[in-house]
Amino acid sequence: MAEIKSLSWSKIYSFENFRSQFIKTYFEEAPFFETKEIAFGKVLGTMIEERDFDEDVIIKALSKDRNWEFEALEDNKEKQYRNIVNIVSDNSDFCEKLMDWQFDLYPTYEQKLQQFIDWICCLGFIDNSPDIVTDWLHAFREFKTGKTAWTQERAENHWQLYFYAMLIEAQSWYIPQKAYLDWIVTSNDENGNIIPTWEIQTFEVKIDPKKVESMKKKVPKIFAEMQEAYETWIKSKDWEENLNEDIYEEYAWLESARKNIEVRQKELKKEIDKDMRKHDVTSFKKEWIWNFFYMARKKWIYPEDIVSKEETITSNYKQEMVSVNELKHSFEESHDPEISYNLSFRLWK
Repeated sequence: MAEIKSLSWSKIYSFENFRSQFIKTYFEEAPFFETKEIAFGKVLGTMIEERDFDEDVIIKALSKDRNWEFEALEDNKEKQYRNIVNIVSDNSDFCEKLMDWQFDLYPTYEQKLQQFIDWICCLGFIDNSPDIVTDWLHAFREFKTGKTAWTQERAENHWQLYFYAMLIEAQSWYIPQKAYLDWIVTSNDENGNIIPTWEIQTFEVKIDPKKVESMKKKVPKIFAEMQEAYETWIKSKDWEENLNEDIYEEYAWLESARKNIEVRQKELKKEIDKDMRKHDVTSFKKEWIWNFFYMARKKWIYPEDIVSKEETITSNYKQEMVSVNELKHSFEESHDPEISYNLSFRLWK
């Protein structure tokens, strides 16, 4: 269990839009849930930074954390990342456009900013920015991938840009003049894989000082809401100490064993059927233990007049049910339901 001690944009976004996942990640400390969209953006961002399309180069860069320490990737994660690299590399038109576009980018990637806003530690990692040693952050860039269209209006109201602008002001006393939001457009292939199109759209956003000020006011408010959520979550866990965890554990183990047994039963049934047919056996039993036998099933092929009559009745019934369902839906909209609860169970995969 972990209490929130700092703010980042990813925490804010997760808290405001995916509360249950936020609790799992930051309170319960479950492994970070990386969607295929996040994985694609992560790999593509690394390819942009490295200016390279070689699998091994990209995998090595991805295994490096923000402290420049290397840790081997999990096998399934590495396989996923390599597949993304190959998908991107296969799109020669996109790769050519990406290489040309990279010459317009700033020299620094993943610039870390850490500042205290109203005594709250705030962290940011800017995708692309000028060299902080020779030139201050008068502008910066944020990369986005995805199918959902970015527009000028959406970019201008994207609060991540103002979160970073707030950190830059806290460090330099100057609000950056502008930011660029670069949308690398994607689609899906026939297998559901994310693939880049040839298109890259850039939106120039003039940083509005009023929105930066609004972000400053938002930081302590949302931090307080996170702390309140944490306290509520902690209280909700108090009852766990009084439960008999052994019986829950045993039920879960039995359910898991039952599912494994059912899978094996299906496999064995196919083998038994094959064995009995091979030896032309219709029944095989062992007294008081088992009896395998074939049950005869009768089937009639009815004439067209009977089939047609059944289809007519079925069609009329479906039409009547449509009317009934509409009445039910209308009733449900204006009446409260009776609620009952049944104990349910689900195994974690």
